[in-house]
Amino acid sequence: NNLIKIPVVIVEILLGALAINSGIIIESNSVKEVAQIGFLFLMFLAGMEVDLKSFKAMGKNFLKQVTMYFFILYSITFLFISLFDLPAIYIVALPIMSLGMIMILIQDYGKQYDWLNLCLKIGIIGELISVLMLVLLNGYYSFGIGIELYKSLGILIAFLITMVILFQVFSIIFWWFPDLRLLLMPDSSKSNQDIRYSMMLFFIMVVIVSLLHIELALGAFLSGLIISNYFKYKKELHHKLNEFGFGFLIPLFFVYIGTTLDFNLIFTDKSIVLHALQICVIMIAIRLIAAGLVFNSYFKTIKSVFLFALSDAMPLTFLIAMATLGLNIGALQKEQYYSFVLSAMLEAVLFMIIIKIILHFTEDSKKET
Repeated sequence: NNLIKIPVVIVEILLGALAINSGIIIESNSVKEVAQIGFLFLMFLAGMEVDLKSFKAMGKNFLKQVTMYFFILYSITFLFISLFDLPAIYIVALPIMSLGMIMILIQDYGKQYDWLNLCLKIGIIGELISVLMLVLLNGYYSFGIGIELYKSLGILIAFLITMVILFQVFSIIFWWFPDLRLLLMPDSSKSNQDIRYSMMLFFIMVVIVSLLHIELALGAFLSGLIISNYFKYKKELHHKLNEFGFGFLIPLFFVYIGTTLDFNLIFTDKSIVLHALQICVIMIAIRLIAAGLVFNSYFKTIKSVFLFALSDAMPLTFLIAMATLGLNIGALQKEQYYSFVLSAMLEAVLFMIIIKIILHFTEDSKKET
């Protein structure tokens, strides 16, 4: 029965949690480093899902809607933390987005649903904003409002502007010299030159952002974006990299995520679980409000709005990254850290199951026309 089949990613997370808490495995830096590569590869595959021309086709009206969506999202968040006197880090945490779980949904369901296609587009922009907010967060708590904060932000903005310029330059070069693409990545090659070139680009971009002290996920994402938009004729490349990623590296990352949970600490303090549930409710609520106000003309049913909000409210990777950063810089207490990690896990598990149930029992949730 398709309904009772738990999504594979959930099984991987739960296996990691059970293994670490039962003593089958112990913490290891080697496992953490391999898991980090799995996460970066997931971001690389996310970049490969992006077609920049599809953004241009959406037009200015769509960009205005996206801008309004994020404005409402952050405005509601700011209002909420002001009313309840929460730490400033919640401004970053509650609207944070990541393409990780969206990629899992696309892997499971394809691109036949309008709400999932929109979620991917919003997620791409949201992840870039989230990277920017993480840089601001790190700079604010580490250096305060001053020259170091402006320096970190300036490096990020300068890097993004440089990438935009390079994209334009190489678009012109490849237009004038189309055979250059085939030189870099032949249409067919027995030596798997396409995979070799892709991996080379992946590691080069990750190293560059590392040297600039920018979030590594941004480099991985941009390398996938380059492959997707300059080498579209390599249809089988996407399939080969997906098989490698989801068959080996990415499962290791999700298993590692499960190992970050300490059952003894979490379940002996009920306030941690309660706060985690509150975070889940708030994150889905602010997205429901923002999506309902901005994209009401895009969606034809309340159900699609709800599915979009659920998909958008599973920033598993970046929420844990934010919580880890918050703990390291003193912006979060240990109990708050565990609440955020647990909420990230709960969102991944509960929201994925809810989406699966809704899609199973409704036949009219296919792509709306």
